[in-house]
This record gives sequence, C-alpha cells and structure tokens, in this order.
Amino acid sequence: MKDISDENKVILSGRLTENPVLRYTQKSVPICRFNLAVNMYNRGEKETLFLPIVVWSELGLECSTALQKGSAVKVEGKLVNRQWEDSEGRKHKTIEVVANKVELIIKYKDSSVKENIPKEE
Repeated sequence: MKDISDENKVILSGRLTENPVLRYTQKSVPICRFNLAVNMYNRGEKETLFLPIVVWSELGLECSTALQKGSAVKVEGKLVNRQWEDSEGRKHKTIEVVANKVELIIKYKDSSVKENIPKEE
C-alpha cells in the first residue's frame, strides 16, 4: 500500500517569464522548457518563485506553439532532481517540475465578453 507521505504532486499557477524553448532528444522526442513565475504571500509580503517547467512529447509540442512570455497557466506535475556535468567537467543539480498537464488561463473583462456574444434574433 502506498504511503501518503510518498506522494509527489505539484499544482502551480503563474506566468511564463519568457517564450518556451522546444528541443528534441536524440530519439526525436520533443521537450519544451519554460520558467514560471509564481507569486505567493508571506505575512503580507509578496514573494515570487521562478520555477523551471519541463513538458515532454505531444504536450510539449502544444505548449511550444500555444504559450508565450506572459501567458498565464496552471501546471500539474511532479518534482524531479536533475544532475548533469558541463563541458568543463563541473557537476550541476537542479529541481524541475515535470508537467503532465498544462492549462492556459484566459481571463476576459466583463465588457469584452459581452461585446463578443452574438445577439439573438
């Protein structure tokens, strides 16, 4: 039986800090990466977290074309440790969110929504 303390699930909402970057693995699997700015408040003080998001495969392709700098999104996924060594032999570590669901958040002003509703005849 799975212990609840072993769960790794993240749900975030925020805005992209730059346009998404699409790359492909050696086996031609798409990988989309972007950074998400997430605002939070601690004792009335605003703090912004900047989190790296990774989206694989078809969802990554969709994100690379549908999202841009400033897009508001809701991301669901899990935290993953990633380690690599650069060309000079230095080791690096980072924690990323690997997303399995990304939703574009679109907010309309009341006036613009009303203007775009077709009139019944």
